[in-house]
Amino acid sequence: MTQVLEFSRLVDRTLSALAEVLGSDGAALMLIDDHDRLRAVGGSDDQGRRLELIQEQIGAGPAIETLTRGADVAVDDLRAARPFGFPGVAARVSDVRAVLSVPLRAEERLIGTLNFYDRTSHEWQPAKVRTGERLGELMVMVLQTMAHRTPPPGKP
Repeated sequence: MTQVLEFSRLVDRTLSALAEVLGSDGAALMLIDDHDRLRAVGGSDDQGRRLELIQEQIGAGPAIETLTRGADVAVDDLRAARPFGFPGVAARVSDVRAVLSVPLRAEERLIGTLNFYDRTSHEWQPAKVRTGERLGELMVMVLQTMAHRTPPPGKP
């Protein structure tokens, strides 16, 4: 249980740092489970965690779209009608308006999505999207490092 809590805290702190680097209000993470379903893993704050849980529950949203396409999804306003927004998600996460979802890959395999969000609607500029992609690569490195960490001697 302690290792799970430590993992969760480290993920949330990493997401906060990544959001700060991008200049977004927050960031959240979803990973593919053993049954090929996208699962909420963490967020830089409660809104980020809620954004991911809602997408997991309803099976729709920027992260789901990113997983389906295997490509970035930049949503300028969640409240916009489809295909440009996700009003079903927006209705449940009222404080989130703009979302940038980037796919995470390890060894060419899609493993999840990194999602940045803002509380105001806006257009995601190409430079910011590219930065989000690079931060996604960094998140994969962090996850790989965490997966390969071994407990100290004498600890299970």
